Amino acid sequence: MKLCVTYCAKNKRDGSLPPDGLYNSLRIHRFASYCKEKHLNWAILSAKYGLFFPEESRQRYDVTFRSNPAYWLGIQVVAGGEGLPRSKSDTILKELAKVVAAQIATHSVSKIVYYYENRGPTQPPKGYLALLHFVVDNCNRVHSWPELLECTSEHGTMSATVRLDFAP
Repeated sequence: MKLCVTYCAKNKRDGSLPPDGLYNSLRIHRFASYCKEKHLNWAILSAKYGLFFPEESRQRYDVTFRSNPAYWLGIQVVAGGEGLPRSKSDTILKELAKVVAAQIATHSVSKIVYYYENRGPTQPPKGYLALLHFVVDNCNRVHSWPELLECTSEHGTMSATVRLDFAP
């Protein structure tokens, strides 16, 4: 199955909600609406839950990723606004990678299209794509954003796009 994925958002609503209800984000709203309109399989990559599918409901949380080349995959886990120490961050991230790998296997995902916003000179959060790249392509190198995009496209299992035009 082809799965369309975007990363989570900071602003969330209260309650046990599906992904398009939990995140208060124009990007996620546009992404989910596009995927529903085109009948595409989709999920949000959550820094807490892994792949968050539309048929699921989850509670608000305060976990995200920050780029930090000293950490595993160049990703530091941030919880409650505080960056976690390297050993704890790396342990949490490795467990999350196992969760995402199991979710991909359970849903028989064979191809991922990763949607992110073009932020002009500001790069999008790369930790989410780096995590997917590790899980899907088994690459544990720390990449710059351009290198990450190039490496994911070389493996051919994932593609990244800034345009909502990835329907078959």
